Amino acid sequence: MNFSLSQQDGGGRQGIDLDKVDLDCQCLFGFSDGATLGVELMTTRKFVAGVFCAYGYTGKLPSLALERLKGLPMWIFHSVDDGIFPIKCSDQLVRDLRFINGDKKDIIRYTRLDQDPRVLHQGLTSTSPALRGHMIGMIMASKDKEVYEWLLSITSANVS
Repeated sequence: MNFSLSQQDGGGRQGIDLDKVDLDCQCLFGFSDGATLGVELMTTRKFVAGVFCAYGYTGKLPSLALERLKGLPMWIFHSVDDGIFPIKCSDQLVRDLRFINGDKKDIIRYTRLDQDPRVLHQGLTSTSPALRGHMIGMIMASKDKEVYEWLLSITSANVS
């Protein structure tokens, strides 16, 4: 499908009312290495929010990066049984982002998947266990209506 929010067709080809779309409000959605890169891209402040699944940077973000991320809403997803990137990567990121945001730490959401993997992985039986744990956050985030409602609630005007 060819998808765009062009001003030329007014978004009508996709059934989108461009009068209700904040074209200055661009968000990122990243998985695995894309999540790690996405958090780095957020430091440019060209994006107003991000949803990241299976974040994999094993170190602590530099203070300058954290300062640039301050005030930017993010929702992080990660599964305890991720066999590619350990959950401690996302735990550390969320802890640091909540700390730097102080009183506004609620702009950082964290879905830490601690549930029994057999419940989370229904339908992923042909995938290796390590990869299932790595993929489940992305699958859950992309299917969760609340994620999209949350993203749509964010405007460029309400991001500091």
